[in-house]
Amino acid sequence: MSARSMPRDGRYALELDDVYFEVDPSAGGRVTSYRIGGVDVLSGSDVDPDNYGSTFWTSPQSDWGWPPPSELDRAPYAIASDGDTLTLIGPRCDSLGIRVTKQFSVDRIKGAIVLKYAIHNESQTPRRYAPWEVTRVRSRGLTFFPTNARSSGPLRVERLGPAAWFAHNPDVLTATGEKALAHSHPGILAHAAQRYLYVKSFANVAPELRAPGEGEVEIYANNRYVEAEVQGPYATIEPGASTSWSVAWYLRRLPHHIVAFPGNAELLAFATSVVRPSLPPAAAFHAVTGPTPHSPG
Repeated sequence: MSARSMPRDGRYALELDDVYFEVDPSAGGRVTSYRIGGVDVLSGSDVDPDNYGSTFWTSPQSDWGWPPPSELDRAPYAIASDGDTLTLIGPRCDSLGIRVTKQFSVDRIKGAIVLKYAIHNESQTPRRYAPWEVTRVRSRGLTFFPTNARSSGPLRVERLGPAAWFAHNPDVLTATGEKALAHSHPGILAHAAQRYLYVKSFANVAPELRAPGEGEVEIYANNRYVEAEVQGPYATIEPGASTSWSVAWYLRRLPHHIVAFPGNAELLAFATSVVRPSLPPAAAFHAVTGPTPHSPG
C-alpha cells in the first residue's frame, strides 16, 4: 500500500486494500478518481470537461466570482511522493495573494484517505479566507448528513429525523442547477450510490466562523452531477503565515441489508459508524507562521 506514479497521463495514486485514490497534478492537483472494486465515486471529465473530480477553492466565492482562479483549480501543481503521502504545491495566485498546498495520505488505522489543505499568504497584507473542498459525484445518488438545523437555498433538501437528505433526480434539474447551504453535526457528509458509501469527516465550524454567504456544508446539483462540498473556518491569515485544514475520506461497500433511501436510520447509523471512534478526524484548523514551502524537485 503506497503512493506510485501512474504511467498514463502522469497521474499519481494511493491504494488502501481495494480502494484506489488518484490525483492529476497537471489539472490543479485535483482528485480524479476514488473508487472501490472498480466503481468510481467521482464524476469524470466525460460528464463535464471542466467541472469534475474533487478540487479546492477559497471561500467566499464572492472574492472571485466565476470561474475559480486557475492557480487553484486548473493550473499544474508540482508533486512529490513519499510512501503513503502525496504532496502538491500550486502556483502563486496573484489575484488572491496566496499559494495553496495539498497533502494526501493514507491513514491505515482509520482506513481513510486524509486530505490536508494549506493556504499560504504570500502578499504584504492580511487576507481572510475559508478553505473549501468541492467534490463532484455521479448522478442519481443519495447525499445526506446529520443535522439539527434546516438548510437554506433553492435546492430541495429533505429533513427526515436527525438528518437531511438529497436524492438526485437529474430529470427535474437544469444545466444551471441549484444549491443548498446547511450545517452538519457531527461533521459528516455522506453519499450512497451503486452499493457503496462515501463519507467525509471534518471538524465542525461555529456559525460565527463561517464565510459570509456560505455554509459549512453545501450541496449543488444540476442535471449531470452533484457537488458534495464542505468548508472550514473563515480566518485571517497574516502576511507570511498560513492556515491548514483537513478532511478524512472513507469509502465502504454497503452491507447487503442496507438500502439507500431518504430517512433510512440504518443507513445514517452505518455512515456514522464508519468514522467513529475517530470522529472528528485530525482535522483541526490552525494558523502557523513560517515560509511557504518551495516546489519539490
